[in-house]
Amino acid sequence: MIRAATATATAGGTTGTRERILETALRLYSERGTARVSMRELAEAAGVTVPGLYYHFASKAELIQALYQARGYGNREEVEHAAPGPVATRIVEQARREFARLVADEHFMRLMQRESVFGDGDALEVGRRLGDEWRARWRDVLAGSSDLSAGADVTKAADCIATFLWGLFVEFLNDHDESLVSRIDDFAALIAPGLTS
Repeated sequence: MIRAATATATAGGTTGTRERILETALRLYSERGTARVSMRELAEAAGVTVPGLYYHFASKAELIQALYQARGYGNREEVEHAAPGPVATRIVEQARREFARLVADEHFMRLMQRESVFGDGDALEVGRRLGDEWRARWRDVLAGSSDLSAGADVTKAADCIATFLWGLFVEFLNDHDESLVSRIDDFAALIAPGLTS
């Protein structure tokens, strides 16, 4: 299941239908890619009408965004619950959580990356939006540090951290070496001195 439904709904209810559409979309996109699955095909496979599909998702981009959100991407909740602390500690803790999530979602992330690279405009648009949200989350992580310098450029640092993590994940995709996570500690030790007072 993409995610357990948070609202109680009957088997034919709105929550159940939405989840069924997401499950079907993930299956079809995994088999054929996002660009090769029409909204009409998706509706038929999910057992809903085309207007019913558009009731739940106004566009393919919105549907792709919902797939990411159902997996926990694009939300800032974990940052809000993170304990304040030194920059290096916050970078390590958050980066390890994010790397673990990327590894756990390897197949989904590979699919979405492939679709963006091969030119599916909807996947590309959603990827850009999520990249912006990812960097915003990193700005929040850094801003919550107890030793952040007043003059620290958190925007550039957030860009650098997100780029490093994505690169680390791509390297993981090539060789499936989970020990790569240890590089996060070294990276935090390199970047933190430029952000602290």
